Amino acid sequence: MNQGDVFTFLAADNRYKVIICTSIYKARSPHYYIFAALTYDNEEIPVIEDAINSGFWGKAVYKDGNFKYPDSQIQCMWQYHPEIKPYYLGSYGLLIWRKDFLQFKDNMKFVGNLKIINDLDKNVNSSMNASSWLTLQRFFNSEISKVLTYRSQKVFEVRSVLCQ
Repeated sequence: MNQGDVFTFLAADNRYKVIICTSIYKARSPHYYIFAALTYDNEEIPVIEDAINSGFWGKAVYKDGNFKYPDSQIQCMWQYHPEIKPYYLGSYGLLIWRKDFLQFKDNMKFVGNLKIINDLDKNVNSSMNASSWLTLQRFFNSEISKVLTYRSQKVFEVRSVLCQ
């Protein structure tokens, strides 16, 4: 597993959903992955271009946060989302423990890898435990938009967080 790995899976509604790995923790056990939820929702298996053309759930946060982005990346964010200036983007995190991911990895299909910026998930201060296959499948149905909107998350273009 690498940062930027894009996976798809069939949710409970028999439609394909997409997640992207934003960070990996493996300094010591227990290891875990943080994913961002993308907006892809289709009956067709996605290709990497579908992930690029999707949105991700996240939030605009204060520019002088703990995890700094390069100025060129901030300019890219503002190019795609001028409405957030002077803030920058972070993604809502879906935490999946490695041991749990291994139990349902056969239900996931690797789509490809996107070179995304570092610390995307660390600048939002919001996440949830998505380590259960059932939770992941159900969350990506009708709940995702309702829950994340309630948690003040919005949809932003994936292109805005790709490395230049």
